[in-house]
Amino acid sequence: MFKKTTLAVALSLFAIPAFAQTTVGTVQVTPEGLPYVASYCDEIGSMSVSDRSDYMPGLAQSVASGISLKTITVSDCERAGLI
Repeated sequence: MFKKTTLAVALSLFAIPAFAQTTVGTVQVTPEGLPYVASYCDEIGSMSVSDRSDYMPGLAQSVASGISLKTITVSDCERAGLI
């Protein structure tokens, strides 16, 4: 019994990071999408306020991240620690 329980606990510790997600604003970002979101945050963080309103992220970047990047604001990126 002890060996089965120990094995189950040990295996579950390896599974936890696979489900870890980062919240950016109201969006749950998977580890696979995080580099794309971080890149988007860098881009909009370096723009002026007027440039941000006209900026449209690339379709490939949005598809690769799995979310609509336009829904993420600079303040969302700052709160998530991405800029």
